[in-house]
Amino acid sequence: MSVMRILSIAGVSSILLLGGCGSKDKAPDNDAAVSIEDEGEGSTMNTGDGYGFTDFDLTIKKDGKKIETDYEDVKPDDAEYLNEFQEVDLEGNEAIDDMHKMFMEILIDSGTTKDEAIDRILQWYGLDGYDEFKLDVEFADDKTLHIDEKK
Repeated sequence: MSVMRILSIAGVSSILLLGGCGSKDKAPDNDAAVSIEDEGEGSTMNTGDGYGFTDFDLTIKKDGKKIETDYEDVKPDDAEYLNEFQEVDLEGNEAIDDMHKMFMEILIDSGTTKDEAIDRILQWYGLDGYDEFKLDVEFADDKTLHIDEKK
């Protein structure tokens, strides 16, 4: 009789445990834009960490089209993002929202080499090459990355 009672308790416990592990009705939207507000004092991403750089200027030209990003830590409201390949032209927080996705994916820091930076950025944009590639990054640790290449 005690074996039956133990099996019953184990069965009920299993049902309750499985019932409590149900999934959410809707999956989280991981592609949603992150809105960065109140960044007038500099880009902290509301966590105090920032991106690790204070200035990020990128220009890529290929086949008569271009991509331009202009991000300054101390003036995030002045951010600009232009991508003629995808017909995107944004300013301010909307530009930062789009740039944020790239910044978090490419993860450029003061130890990143020129070749690594070019490869990561081209991969992000889905480009197999460029006619002109310019990148100027000023990092929080006062180091810089400067690339100015034409093919």
